[in-house]
Formats: sequence, C-alpha cells, structure tokens
Amino acid sequence: MNAMGNKEFIQNQQQIEAILSKAQFLRLALSDSDMPYIIPMAFGYKDNKIYLHCSREGKKIEILNRNPRVAFEADAEAEIITAGDICKYNVRYRSVVGNGQAKFVEDYNEKVEGLTVLSEHYGKKGPFEFVEWKVNRLCVIKIEIEEMTGKQHGF
Repeated sequence: MNAMGNKEFIQNQQQIEAILSKAQFLRLALSDSDMPYIIPMAFGYKDNKIYLHCSREGKKIEILNRNPRVAFEADAEAEIITAGDICKYNVRYRSVVGNGQAKFVEDYNEKVEGLTVLSEHYGKKGPFEFVEWKVNRLCVIKIEIEEMTGKQHGF
C-alpha cells in the first residue's frame, strides 16, 4: 500500500475485457518524432484487436502513416472520492493500457467486421446492413494488440 492507497494490477484477460466492454471511449496515443499526440476515440474490441473508424485525412492519419506503433488507454467506473479533508480525496477506477501496431483496413469485408464490432460495443444489435460506398469512404483502423494490462483502484 502506498500513500494513495492500494492499486491492484489485473493480468486476467477476462477481467481486462470486462473493463474494455464498459469503457465509453479509448484514448489513442501516437508518436510523431519527439512529439506525443493523443486523441479520444470511439472503439470496439474483439479477439485481441481494437477497431476504430475516422476520416481518411487528418493529423492522426499522417502520424500513423509515419509510425504505426500506438499505445492506448480506456477506463470505466471512474469517479472522484471526496472527503472533508482535500488531502484525502482519491480516485476510484478500472483501466486498461496497452500497445500495438495500427493497420489501415482496406478489405471491404474486414471493414464491415470492424464496424460491426464497433457498433456492438455501443449496444447496437446486428446483423447490420452497411452501404458499400459509405464503408469504402471510411478509414477503419485495426490495432493488433501486443501488450495489454489492467489496473483498478478503490474497489
């Protein structure tokens, strides 16, 4: 136990996936030379892969073209624990951090799979009917996870 309380590291894959299933957003961290760049994104997770979608243009795309190595963070059930003494405030949370390789998905069927995973993450029930020209306009990014761990505090 340290001054901020007991932090429990989570290695169990099912517990990590449960945290991801409750997370509303994922923060994607990129590296452009010596300058970090982080952006919150909607996401879906399945089979050790994270799927994202976005425009085909922009800073994130430019950086990923130069360096596909990424890190990510997602949290769930986060809240500030208040107390009469400001020094006793704390944070309760469950989080997942990891890293991997980002790849641009070009195959139509794989794009549909990624968009389905993303839609299901936000509670939509398939099967889905996607309009091919709209799918083809989207950029779908697949992160092949290399390492992922979880942590919780205050539970």
